[in-house]
Amino acid sequence: MKNFIIAGLTCTLLILPACGMDKGDYDGANGNGLNATMDARDRAGTPGKTPADAMNDFGYTRIQSPSDERRPLAQAPQIDKKQLSDIISSLIMQSPQINDTATLVTSDKVLIVYEAKTDDRNKTADMVKKNALSVVPRWFKVYVSDDTTLFEYIERYKNLDETTLHVKNSIDSLVMEMKKSPQGEKMSGYEGEEGQDDTDMGIRNQKGKMK
Repeated sequence: MKNFIIAGLTCTLLILPACGMDKGDYDGANGNGLNATMDARDRAGTPGKTPADAMNDFGYTRIQSPSDERRPLAQAPQIDKKQLSDIISSLIMQSPQINDTATLVTSDKVLIVYEAKTDDRNKTADMVKKNALSVVPRWFKVYVSDDTTLFEYIERYKNLDETTLHVKNSIDSLVMEMKKSPQGEKMSGYEGEEGQDDTDMGIRNQKGKMK
């Protein structure tokens, strides 16, 4: 009887570590085979690693869907607009010719006002715009202006949000003012100066060529 109890405890101890393993402890797409080279403490986001320790970690996400249908834009991930505006402004200020810059990020637009020492306004505008386009999702439109009188206007929106009354019309009016300044080059044949992929414009152009 004693031998039977000892044997039972031994089996339990062997089973418990296997139950404690999560999916990340396995190799292969189907989780086949234990990855002996991966320590759980070395995985980003796991306990035992401080934010400072994880600064050099890579970021990786895989999302699979049983459907081939494209998800509507409404299901896109939420974006930290404040953090995005910080990143864009910081990137722009890396250029020695930029003295001052302010960035406003809405749900689908990036508005950038800047002060620059330059002999080529369009080239500088292009550089500023591309800095923003390098970090924002593809559906965003980017507008830039070197009209420094617009600094005070863009700042008025910093404490507003998408639900503020008449804010959309107000921002559209500001965009019209910003577009009086150089906007840089088009990113491709089917894009406007603001950088957003304009599929409808491309279709219209193709239809025009066919006539």
